[in-house]
Amino acid sequence: MGTPLELIKYNADSGTFEVGAPALDTLRKVKGPVAVVAVCGRARQGKSFILNQLLLKSSGGGFQVGATHRPCTKGLWMWSAPQQVTAADGTKHHLVLLDTEGIDAYDQTAQYSTQIFSLAVLLSSMFVYNQMGGIDESALDRLSLVTEMTKHVRVRAAAGSSGGEEGLGEHSPAFLWLLRDFYLQLEEEGGRKITPRDYLETALRPVPGTGPAVAAKNAIRASIAGLFPNRDCFTLVRPMHDEAALTAMDSLPRDKLRPEFQAGVKQLTEMIFARAAPKRFGGMGAMTGPVLAGLVGAYVGAMNAGAVPTIATAWQGVAESECRRGCDAAEAAYTAAWAAGGAVAAEEAELEARHQSCLAAARAAFEDIAVGDEAIKRAHEQRWQASVAARYKDVRGRLLAEAAAAVNELLYKGANEVAAAARGGADLPALQQRLAAFVAGYDKAAAGPTKWVKLAAWLGETWPAVAGQVLDRQAAAARAALEAAQREAAELRTQLAAQRQRAEQAERLHSDASAAAAALQTQLAALQQEAARLRAAGDQKDAKVAALQAQMNEVLLVSERKQASAGELAEARVRAAASEAAAKVAEVTAALTAERARADSLAADGEGLAARCAAAESRLAAREAEADEWRGKYSREAAARVELQGQRDQARDALALAAMERDSAARERDAARAELAAARADLAAEAGAKGAMQSRLDELVAEAQAARAQAFGVSSGGGGNDENAHPDASGGADGPAAVPGGGAGLGRGPLADAGNISGMTVQEIKDALTQAGFMDEVWALTNRKPAPKKADWVDLMRRRAAAAAGQQ
Repeated sequence: MGTPLELIKYNADSGTFEVGAPALDTLRKVKGPVAVVAVCGRARQGKSFILNQLLLKSSGGGFQVGATHRPCTKGLWMWSAPQQVTAADGTKHHLVLLDTEGIDAYDQTAQYSTQIFSLAVLLSSMFVYNQMGGIDESALDRLSLVTEMTKHVRVRAAAGSSGGEEGLGEHSPAFLWLLRDFYLQLEEEGGRKITPRDYLETALRPVPGTGPAVAAKNAIRASIAGLFPNRDCFTLVRPMHDEAALTAMDSLPRDKLRPEFQAGVKQLTEMIFARAAPKRFGGMGAMTGPVLAGLVGAYVGAMNAGAVPTIATAWQGVAESECRRGCDAAEAAYTAAWAAGGAVAAEEAELEARHQSCLAAARAAFEDIAVGDEAIKRAHEQRWQASVAARYKDVRGRLLAEAAAAVNELLYKGANEVAAAARGGADLPALQQRLAAFVAGYDKAAAGPTKWVKLAAWLGETWPAVAGQVLDRQAAAARAALEAAQREAAELRTQLAAQRQRAEQAERLHSDASAAAAALQTQLAALQQEAARLRAAGDQKDAKVAALQAQMNEVLLVSERKQASAGELAEARVRAAASEAAAKVAEVTAALTAERARADSLAADGEGLAARCAAAESRLAAREAEADEWRGKYSREAAARVELQGQRDQARDALALAAMERDSAARERDAARAELAAARADLAAEAGAKGAMQSRLDELVAEAQAARAQAFGVSSGGGGNDENAHPDASGGADGPAAVPGGGAGLGRGPLADAGNISGMTVQEIKDALTQAGFMDEVWALTNRKPAPKKADWVDLMRRRAAAAAGQQ
């Protein structure tokens, strides 16, 4: 289903053409190639009926078909539902049908008819000229607007200062001359049958003879043949004999029409469907719906501005517009595809994969819209690719920076947790479990290229520090246990001194009173018991010393495995000193078990033991001092390493900041280059538009001069005083030019004498100013926005006339 839509209408109040927005919206929705079939001809001769047959509207609906003498169609109308057609090669495209206002209607001007005809030819892929009867001289004369069209349409802006049909036929649509109610026999003298195409070619042959009339007839034929190199002819018989029924032919059932007419309509529609192909221009590809909409606006804008429609300029302008729209669509598709993909991990591989996926979506969106030759498409493709590349660089940099910051935060928290566990008394196995749990959580939470590098550096810094803290704490505990053993040994030495004094007292008693042997024996037994008790106490102390020695050996073993440092030598020497002290305690204990007779020996041994203990204590103090010295060196080296690590982190941060600043500068440079390229493109477009307007102005001047030369002939009676005489008849090329409005001549000399300026037309003022050498001012005022009014032209004329009078 569908409905007619007004594509182009004429606004009589403003004197300009207007484009229907609903029709343009419909065209922009047709994405694939489109072929345009336009039916043109005189009013009230059944153009809309033919279009309705193409729409297969046999009874009602479709384009309006009237039964009166007044035209039904004004401007250009299109069907709102383009039909999909399959070509002979299997490709598919849409067919857009255009119904044009009848030419040569009683309420039209010649310029308006030419403009409607030109728009239909410029937009269509196949142009059907509908006519009643055969091709005769009057029919050819009605197509004289083809000659006018070729004067006002150019293929390229550089073709010249005025329109011309050179090369125009290469870009014209296929032409089908449809002859309605045709009753003639197509045969030559002698009865040889000819085809409708032969009939058309015969009619277009030059007429023999000379003279202006023959030249005019041949000019029309040459223009038709030149404008439509791909042409054909088709004939249809009268649909029915009943004149009254013809007025309602569009609403009659198809079986009421003559069979010959029905067969002809079927053959006609098949021909049109087979030959109507999408329009092309150079290497810009087939015309699509958006391109057709852009061409409508371009051609209408050129006509409204009084410029010569230029086919190449219009196609290139539409291609540039569509490519810009394709760029916007590509950037939007890239953004939408990135957002649709959800969150992405800050990993190089995943970011690049997401970028390539979004690039594919953007490229598909651009290719779906962009048209034009490869140079135009490549330039715009580079533009949107640079834009999305800059966007990707920003997003990638932001995500990687956030990932790096998150990694630093995780490592900072992990360092605090491990340090707290070390301060809380955890041993090495517990710290290892805590580190393993942190690494597992870090693997899940952290991301980015620096994830494992920073973790390795963090482990290399954190584990030695916390392990050193644990080992220092265990070494301190071992030293405390050793100091307790030393205190117990001192107590034993005190007890040994007391026993030695008692032995001396016993010896004195033995020398003083040998008679008291029994008492001495009793005392000896008591001393023996005391010695046994002391031996038992010594055994207990030995057990304690052995336990402390075993614990200290275990600590020293762990210390030897985890830290090969200066503490190793100190702990080994402490262990040796402890072993020596234990041996001396054993000797003291053995001395206590000796008999009273060996008291002197026991005392001597006690003194030797004291001397040796003092020496051992001295050596132990020296070893502890040496261990403290090594521990101080280790602490200073650890502090220096921490300071170097801080300097390294500061250097890394400064390097990252410099890289970010470098990337930002590169983005600003790329943006500036893109703006410069866009400005250059705009300047080139403005230069092209200025050249087109200059060409149009030259064309208008040439046309005005030709019109004046045609309107004012050379006077046969001398012409010296005739104010309407041609300039060549009144003094040569430098004589004053006459003003058609009746005023004084406005050539280079008499421009100051312009008393009747208000009675001149705008075109006459333009011609006078141009001939007087003010071409730049005429061009500037012509292109001013908003459009100048006649009062502006009169004011300019008066100012230039006054200036010229002042110079004289």
